[in-house]
Amino acid sequence: MIFRLLFPYFFLSLIVLGYLYFRHVKLGPVLLKVDRKFFSSYNSDSILLIIIIAIISFFLARYEIINSLPGDETLILGPFTFIIFYGVLLLVAAGREVEKPALREKGISSSRGFWLWEEIESFRWSKNILTINFARGKRKRVEAWQISPMAKKEIDQFLKKMVPKRTGHSKKKG
Repeated sequence: MIFRLLFPYFFLSLIVLGYLYFRHVKLGPVLLKVDRKFFSSYNSDSILLIIIIAIISFFLARYEIINSLPGDETLILGPFTFIIFYGVLLLVAAGREVEKPALREKGISSSRGFWLWEEIESFRWSKNILTINFARGKRKRVEAWQISPMAKKEIDQFLKKMVPKRTGHSKKKG
């Protein structure tokens, strides 16, 4: 009974710890956190994802409560057991999405993924909007962050120091 109650939390904890460990091993320690604005048009997909996960968590908890076994296997907290689990799951997902991007020893981590310095093709500024172009093999990705004006200079200097310089231009094959 207790195992059935604790197993989802144990499994969720393993996933979170594995994610944190993998990120630290791949990119190293944090050197600078990017002070970006969360509520902006550049992060609307993160807000949408949190809302979708909240709605799904609500319906899954409701489904679990409706279909829970009556009587012979009562849960310690009753129906609140499912509500607490899906609430914790929602907090983990939301925590990952609201985490500020970090400039690390070996690359950049954001809610969208991990990028080594060698995988950064370029970055540019448009007022307080930082746009970074990543390339991993044939897969290309662009991230845009609205940066706090006070943090812009420090981030720009750090990126200029860490992003490898590209030499030459690729020629078109005829």
